[in-house]
Amino acid sequence: MAKQWKILIKSPFEGLAPAYWENTYPSYGRLSQAGALQNVNIIDPTKLTQGYGLANLTNGTQAVAVTTLIDHILNVPSASDVTWGIGGNLFYQLSSIAVTNAGGFPHTIDKGAVTGEDGKSLVYYDGFVYYFYNHSGSAGDIGRLTVSGATFDDDWGSTVPVTGASALQDASHPAILAGDGNMYFGNGRYVGYYDFANDVMSVDELDLYIDTDVVDLVWEKNFLFIATNRPNISGSNSNQGVIYTWGGAGVVSFQEPIIEVEGKIGAMIVKNGIIFVFYQDLSSTGGYKLGYISGDTVQEVAAFSGSLPVFGQVCHYKNLIAWVSGGLIHTWGATDRTIPVALSQLADGGYATVGALANPFGTPMVASWDDATNFKLAKFSGYDTACNWKSLMFDVATSVIDDIKFHFEPTATGAKVDAVLRYNRGNSNLSLGSISHTSDSGQIHKSFSPQQEVDDFRIELDWTNGSATNPLSIRKIEILGHLIGKE
Repeated sequence: MAKQWKILIKSPFEGLAPAYWENTYPSYGRLSQAGALQNVNIIDPTKLTQGYGLANLTNGTQAVAVTTLIDHILNVPSASDVTWGIGGNLFYQLSSIAVTNAGGFPHTIDKGAVTGEDGKSLVYYDGFVYYFYNHSGSAGDIGRLTVSGATFDDDWGSTVPVTGASALQDASHPAILAGDGNMYFGNGRYVGYYDFANDVMSVDELDLYIDTDVVDLVWEKNFLFIATNRPNISGSNSNQGVIYTWGGAGVVSFQEPIIEVEGKIGAMIVKNGIIFVFYQDLSSTGGYKLGYISGDTVQEVAAFSGSLPVFGQVCHYKNLIAWVSGGLIHTWGATDRTIPVALSQLADGGYATVGALANPFGTPMVASWDDATNFKLAKFSGYDTACNWKSLMFDVATSVIDDIKFHFEPTATGAKVDAVLRYNRGNSNLSLGSISHTSDSGQIHKSFSPQQEVDDFRIELDWTNGSATNPLSIRKIEILGHLIGKE
């Protein structure tokens, strides 16, 4: 009797396999991990299903209000269903469903005697929104919106503060409201601050090394953590990444620990008191890393391919960290402490160039641009159909695949997924057929009997022909086979 074998792919589904980018047909990992996937939702670990679709906010395209790429959206609303965004020369008011297109919004940033205003970041405090931007002449400034009355002062930072009013450098300008009650901001090689209570500003309070650029800031444990690159050159160039620790305004210099990072630093985010850091190792295609600060080092927890997320492109979602990479939205973490931590790719970012990602109202929103004339601000809504999932490549010697059984959730109108058996290092494939509401309504499992001889294989699922309203969700896959010539 031929020796039989069985492979069971079941929950909890765990996202992408280790070093998935190194091989077209990865075979290393746990059974429930994928060798590749696109726009797949495993937030509920009991099923594989389609990732979220995107729906434009009301007034959220170039046809109405959004005519620039929005680079930063405040993750913390300033009032019920009110937050703010900035990008290019426009300052936006946003709700959970719409971009305001009335009452002076969007506001055009127009500092006298300069051109090329380009918004970078926002901070809200006590009825005011402070907005940072660069402009012509290799310089920048801070504007201020008085929310009550919707009045703007585009050159507030260089003219109004009683002490320290000054223009800014042309730089990244990440900005935050810190736990000591001050606003801190990057200003090229400097960290500046504004003391709200005493109307005191300094644009160069902390002086770092020449050629340094401050790219992100977080406040934790009564310290400011300052992510820097030296030099901060665009493109694939080596540099020195350093995270400095500083006690804030009034403290003469940075303190220990000084955390060196092997590569270029992007964004930081704090989760439950732990500071996570995105950084890039130029020596690898999968050189984009997520790690956390532990003492004076950064401990890597995930590696991914795509691009490096920067300030304004990370947020929290359902207990996960979400970020923009390669025009797509990735996630890392687990929704419950008893579930294995997973790296996955959840949703598309929209157009080719993706800007801000934020979650101020519980449903993430993402800005994008097609590098031509079309802009949009959209939020997660419904389901994508540009979704696929590919299992690991399983090495089974010379075998016959006897039976493949898919277990799935009850279906609804339009739900469909196509399945393929790919084998012999990808040189051959066999269409297994489809699971759909049309043919399988009322069923929760379906079997295919390919009777195909293979040396290795993987299962591929494709939702291209599915529904944006009713998803097809896979709960479990059983593969049965037997070795050829083995008694």
